[in-house]
Amino acid sequence: MSFLSQVQGRPVFDADGAQVGQLRDLVINTDVPYPPIHSLVVNHHGSLRSIPWSDVASVTPSGTALLGKFKEGYLAPPDDLIWLARDVLDKQIVDTSGVKLVRVNDVALTPLNHQLRVAGVDNSTAGLLRRVGLERAAGLFGKRRPRLIDWEQVDIGPALDEVRLKVPFDRLQRMRPADIADVVSQMSPGEAADVMEALDEETAARAMAELPDRHQAAVLAAMEPEEAADVLEEMEPDEAADVLGDVDEQTAEELMRLMAPEAAEEVRSLLAYPEDTAGGLMNSAIISVGHHSTLGEAVDLLREMDPFDEVHVLFAVDDNGRFRGCLSLRDLLLASPSARVADIMRSDVETVLVDAPDEEVAQKLVRYDLLAIPVVDSDGHLKGAVTVNDVLDLVTPRSWHRRARRMMG
Repeated sequence: MSFLSQVQGRPVFDADGAQVGQLRDLVINTDVPYPPIHSLVVNHHGSLRSIPWSDVASVTPSGTALLGKFKEGYLAPPDDLIWLARDVLDKQIVDTSGVKLVRVNDVALTPLNHQLRVAGVDNSTAGLLRRVGLERAAGLFGKRRPRLIDWEQVDIGPALDEVRLKVPFDRLQRMRPADIADVVSQMSPGEAADVMEALDEETAARAMAELPDRHQAAVLAAMEPEEAADVLEEMEPDEAADVLGDVDEQTAEELMRLMAPEAAEEVRSLLAYPEDTAGGLMNSAIISVGHHSTLGEAVDLLREMDPFDEVHVLFAVDDNGRFRGCLSLRDLLLASPSARVADIMRSDVETVLVDAPDEEVAQKLVRYDLLAIPVVDSDGHLKGAVTVNDVLDLVTPRSWHRRARRMMG
């Protein structure tokens, strides 16, 4: 095994042993696992030329040997493929096995079936020392075997969009949203925005909700407005309102104009409430059923819900939208589908007014051991609900809040 730093800058010899240039870079195509070297970038008398791998005998730390004479017809190197030194060294990548962001200090190469293939990346201090010529010191840090991240455990993608890297973010997209958020939170807002835009909207929305508060607004502002609006539409209205409440008013208005009108109106109505009140905490996307409906009709409503939506209870309302009671999921399972909601629901349920302070909301949730508490206006109309998750970060560290949301959601 050799490393890119050991072969880069070394002389290139033709079949007669005459030096024809210096090796500047190695070019790969990332369409296959452990990509083989596609071509060499050689500095030949001050100009860069591309030599296909089929004309190469070997690439070693002592130098590169060609199979024949250097051809004056060698063209300029391709710019649409990946250059290992130019495009990968010093870049931040996602180590999908460790779910973390790392910086590439060197690239490991291995010969296989008359090819030279990329084996992995080195993010250790030894790799950095090797690049600056301190080979002996690198050996002390690296001990007997280099500490490498297997190339198949590396995801290079939109965070490096400016260098046109082509590896899709499939593995990152398959991670849990909380793990994606951990990785993205280590990136600059611009890099994080590139990642969010590459994910599908649902995954991006769930990852955005897991980001630290201070990072959410910065990432959202760095995204393309249309992409940011799509992500906001997929978020719970209260979560979207929380994020938009931290960006400047002009940006928030622009994003809401790009959202679907119904989703934007929900978020706009939540932003009208002070954030330290029940209205500012509540989620307006709740399931409400007419109190004269059957349990079978209530179950049909549940089936239409997104499987990732949090559902704690169903809320019963009258024909004018006034709150009448609550129905648990357990009630739905145990009672007959033909039973009426009004006959099963609990009507002695505590409520809070939209302008109630958040301390009052939290106290009632704890005092009455509730998972969710309905929020009503002065006329009793149901406006939304506040869940334990919505108030948990008022009294606990954010990391506990996120863990509880994953357990209960």
